[in-house]
Amino acid sequence: MFTRNVTSAVLLAICVSACSQDGGVGTPESLGSAQVAVVNGEPVLEPVLRIYVLATERKNLDELAPEDRERVLNDLIGLQLLAQQAEKDGLTSSRTLAAQLELQRLRLVANATATDYVEKNPPSDADIQAIYEENLPLLAGEQYKARHILVTTREEADVVIAQLRDGAEFAALAQERADGPTGPNGGALDGFTLDSMPVEFASAIRAMSVGTHSTEPVQTEFGFHVIMLDHTRKQEPPALADIRNELTSAAQRKRLYDYIKTL
Repeated sequence: MFTRNVTSAVLLAICVSACSQDGGVGTPESLGSAQVAVVNGEPVLEPVLRIYVLATERKNLDELAPEDRERVLNDLIGLQLLAQQAEKDGLTSSRTLAAQLELQRLRLVANATATDYVEKNPPSDADIQAIYEENLPLLAGEQYKARHILVTTREEADVVIAQLRDGAEFAALAQERADGPTGPNGGALDGFTLDSMPVEFASAIRAMSVGTHSTEPVQTEFGFHVIMLDHTRKQEPPALADIRNELTSAAQRKRLYDYIKTL
């Protein structure tokens, strides 16, 4: 549902300059006739340069120092030269390239429509409040404090569990046997929520009681874990005002998604 700015000045420049007047797109009249260079008889248009600068430099063309303007203009001329060579070599008749250019055109036009719709239909305070309340269960989730001993093989993890059953102290065992970076500090993990952990690790934590350790090795992509759950506490949700920007973005995405469904 996220909307992304898919503008690519590089592809736009290639599209404008590579297509021949006989069978290609040509130069749209809306670009005007202002030129910044001529390459083998074909113009490099000022609006294209401006878009290229915005995409590559994150600045307006008028903000560039003379040497930077010359640099980006040379880059754009390079694109023009490569596009002209592609046409000479017959590459512009490729169906794959044509499909890529059409997809890029669709993205550019769709992005313009999405931006225009969101600007004209901003979410209301009620919309933002609804998003906040809908996500409160996630924002006010449980926070966990745990330790773990990460080893390479299941056999090593079984040995660790047996030692814990025999009364070994977890932190000392972590310092002695753990392969992971938390070993030196007794296997302690910073406070975390379950959605921030590997699925297997989170599932094991969910089934444990405070003060107990896992009775079976827990395998994740990192290896085999033996886990000790120290404590849990309710995480207070942030105030709406503190995350208003994120909520506004989510509300905008929802509005756009609903609009797309009506289309």
